[in-house]
Amino acid sequence: MNNVLTLMLAGGRVDELLCLTEKRPKSCLPIFGTYRIIDFALSNLMHSGIHNVGVLSQFRPYALVRHIGSGEHWDFCGRKRHLRILPPYQGTKESDWYKGTADAVYQNISYIEEFNPQYVLIVSADHIYHLNYKQLLQCHIEKNADATICFTKAITKTTRFGYGIMNKNGQLIEYSEKPEVPFSDWVSMTVYLFKKELLIDLLKANAQEKSHEFGHDIIPKLIAHNRIFGFSFLDYWAYARTVNSYYNTNMDLLKRKIDLRQWQVRTNLIERAIKSDRLATYVNGEVSNSVISDGCVIEGEVKNSILSPGVKVAAGAEVINSIIFHDTKIGPKAKLKKVICDKDCEVGEASMIGGMGEDIPSKEFGDLLSTGITIMGKNSKVPAKTVIGANTAIYSSGEINSTKIAPGSVLR
Repeated sequence: MNNVLTLMLAGGRVDELLCLTEKRPKSCLPIFGTYRIIDFALSNLMHSGIHNVGVLSQFRPYALVRHIGSGEHWDFCGRKRHLRILPPYQGTKESDWYKGTADAVYQNISYIEEFNPQYVLIVSADHIYHLNYKQLLQCHIEKNADATICFTKAITKTTRFGYGIMNKNGQLIEYSEKPEVPFSDWVSMTVYLFKKELLIDLLKANAQEKSHEFGHDIIPKLIAHNRIFGFSFLDYWAYARTVNSYYNTNMDLLKRKIDLRQWQVRTNLIERAIKSDRLATYVNGEVSNSVISDGCVIEGEVKNSILSPGVKVAAGAEVINSIIFHDTKIGPKAKLKKVICDKDCEVGEASMIGGMGEDIPSKEFGDLLSTGITIMGKNSKVPAKTVIGANTAIYSSGEINSTKIAPGSVLR
């Protein structure tokens, strides 16, 4: 795969994840206890034998830079192996801040030309799946394609996806990004493989337009004049763009829909080293169908939940159907049901979070927070004996000044 250069789209915040992406890009959101979402795309590239990757970052890039480092954790170190962070920069005439996915790649044409690959692979950093891109390249070459786009079957049709129709030979004959009425069962995985010369021509032409998105602006225009094919992917794929989809993706691990051992996902080994300095996980309570990471102390009950490293669950506490990030402390007799709790939070004794008013949607966010999930932002502090209703979002700067928070509330 030395003739393939990859550009990874990793800079988005995504408002639909509310306080979970308040201070980090979505690609760095913790998932499955010890991983970040970007680990899956990076691991796919490593297993595919792709040696050169540029990561396009934008929103609050510190977490991304710290996690990726030099890329050594995914074997992107060596004389012929490179992983580079490519943030936007000022001083160009066309644009300074990335104005869309196509503009992000356009601003880095010089990076493409430096490596002079035969093909350019563009992948999103915020999807969860396992794919060897050699299969995609083989399909691309066999079809003599100008561009090949990865599609997967839609489980639920929503307006958040791009949809395509392929003929019996796999050639793409229709495509639309986020149509009001989905017209196909095939959704784009935001994985594109282009011939280098064609891609550069397309980007230069698109730079003169007002909109700069691959799905909305470039792909639909290619169909009439170029050989565009679809690559059908039929295994597990998740796009954790909303609170519900993020929560359900984590729960899919507990339902055995994902086999991380088979996928061989890598993550930041320095973070793992830090975790190894923690005490061993201690369980003196009850744990069922859950992921318990390094350094956790469980003296209460944990059921159908995922706990990141360093979480403490005190005696008498209950954590049910929840996702708890690093170093959060759950006090004695506290009860959490269907809660996503960010890092370094504290839940006071005998508090109750979630479970009450699950049928009452968020007053501010509506359908984005309506299935009974309660979200706590980083460093949230819940006083003892506080009751917080379901579908509530607590941002990191939010203060809890009442012992009872109504379902569907937002605290900032």
